[in-house]
Amino acid sequence: MTIRSPTIVSIGNAITDVISFSDDEFLIRNGMKKSAMNLIDSKRSEEIDDLIDESSIVAGGSAANTAACFSKFNCSSKFIGRVGKDKYGLSYAKNLAEQNVETNLINDPNFSTARSYIFVTPDKNRTMNTYLGASKNLQPSDIPEDLIQSADLVYVEGYLYDAPRGPECWNKIGEISKKYDTKIAISLSDSWCVDRHREKLKSFLKKYADIVVCNNEELKLMFGGTTESAISQLRKIVEEGSITNGEYGALAFNQIDLKKMGALNEDNIKDTTGAGDFYAAGYIMGQLLTSDLNISLDLGSMLAANAIKQIGASPNNNVATQIFDKYPVFAPK
Repeated sequence: MTIRSPTIVSIGNAITDVISFSDDEFLIRNGMKKSAMNLIDSKRSEEIDDLIDESSIVAGGSAANTAACFSKFNCSSKFIGRVGKDKYGLSYAKNLAEQNVETNLINDPNFSTARSYIFVTPDKNRTMNTYLGASKNLQPSDIPEDLIQSADLVYVEGYLYDAPRGPECWNKIGEISKKYDTKIAISLSDSWCVDRHREKLKSFLKKYADIVVCNNEELKLMFGGTTESAISQLRKIVEEGSITNGEYGALAFNQIDLKKMGALNEDNIKDTTGAGDFYAAGYIMGQLLTSDLNISLDLGSMLAANAIKQIGASPNNNVATQIFDKYPVFAPK
């Protein structure tokens, strides 16, 4: 599989990241459990809004982060999601446009834009308060058939399966992709999501998926047993995939071969959030443009290493500079 200048459509939760700095005292005073990810409602999101004086506001959500990384390469990157009719929805569209991601954002009439309020303490820990808002209301009708038809690959985040109509959205994506021979890459995203929907996710992968990206914990929850046994089971139902394992690096496989790569040593770690999203973009681009497992692992690892050097999971414009120096074929034309 080698595709020059591919078109990639990413689909997932459109969540605005509101990033600010705080201390432990602030967290305690406002009833936030340090380093936790708390789901909050609309009222609580408005309360937290009023607590913040200064913040960095960027378009986030797992699939959107990956779409923004795709856009740095020689490809056309598009994103489908749902936002509210509010300032955060406007900033979301603007931010992705600045990242050269073409958006198909549906304005929800009933919910405000999803936000993740991220408080970074001096010890680099992140405390997250997430309001899913409009993002969880994505409908099958929000997914245009022509966008999938025109794509070389559709990338879908696992978090979307948790939405009320998430399974219907996935099935529509699967059927349209099958109809037009568009490849599907799935990120399992979250161990809790895998645990809740294990058998249905497994069935979808077997029927529709071409590529799966996950971490070692998600893989073992999906199939049980040892890592080696779980990898063997995954290889029986998808053609290609990659599994990350933190400090131990990553592996990638196709139907013929399996390759491993150790983690790149990085001392200047600021924030590990988004590393998996960045890795997925590098690995998938490598497979689309070269089908070389070693190159795909290298690209994923280099992007992930850059992700942990910055605060926030939205890629900066220089995130892939090292890659382009080493592999000029991937640079935008």
